[in-house]
Amino acid sequence: MSGEVAGKVCVVTGGSRGIGAAICALFADHGGKVINLDRDPPAIEAGIPFHRLDVTSEQEVVAVAQMIARDHGGVDILVNNAGIARIGPSMSFLLKDWEASFAVMTTGVFLCSREFGKIMRGRGGGGIVNISSINGFSNVPMRLAYNAAKAAVISMTKVLAIEWAGYAIRVNAVAPGMIETEMLRKAVDDGHMDVDAYMDHLPMRRFGQPRDVAEAVLFLASDRSSYVTGQVIVPDGGWTAFNWIPWSGDPEAPQVKNEKSAIANPDPSARPPHTTYGRAKTEV
Repeated sequence: MSGEVAGKVCVVTGGSRGIGAAICALFADHGGKVINLDRDPPAIEAGIPFHRLDVTSEQEVVAVAQMIARDHGGVDILVNNAGIARIGPSMSFLLKDWEASFAVMTTGVFLCSREFGKIMRGRGGGGIVNISSINGFSNVPMRLAYNAAKAAVISMTKVLAIEWAGYAIRVNAVAPGMIETEMLRKAVDDGHMDVDAYMDHLPMRRFGQPRDVAEAVLFLASDRSSYVTGQVIVPDGGWTAFNWIPWSGDPEAPQVKNEKSAIANPDPSARPPHTTYGRAKTEV
């Protein structure tokens, strides 16, 4: 069997939809023995083994890691992809949403990396790819928990890359930009994204596809990146090169009229299109 990850045992968390499903499919196409770990089964059956897992549960992560090591003889690649998006004004943001964000996207990465890392150490090495986001270093309002959690993932990636290099375990991250997934569609439908505003400041003038992210993950998981560790690849269509989005302030805050400002009218519907935040005018 040929392929970039031929014969390798590849574990992907959150592999049932979106970016995770694309990673599973691409790894399988390249000969990987792919295992999808998710809270929910895939919407479309793709013939990839699935095991239910809540990445925030230490007991479940330990048990699943041991099961996979026993049944497959070890693990070569781990992709920490499981994630959630809780969006809203910081002053009214709920503690439960803050805790859920960090439980999935930081504690989950820690637990899975720790347990599968032990397995990799025992068999002489492996590769871990963490899915962060451009929000990990390019800050966007209304996403305090998401930004902070994804920034933590980047920091965790670098720490583990340094610690585990001696075990021949490479740890890298992929920080996607605006990728057309169910999560993005929900943000648009809920009025948290102005698509036209994003397109105005996205040099490639389109959202990425899950396959674009999967290709970057495949590179970091393959032997082609054998001398790469502690790095972050950013498939974002040029977003972070430009790194700006219009922002008209917390929607819950009173608007203060400023004659010198382009944002002078407190009525969002009366603002110029390029300063409107929170209403999608273009269908994704």
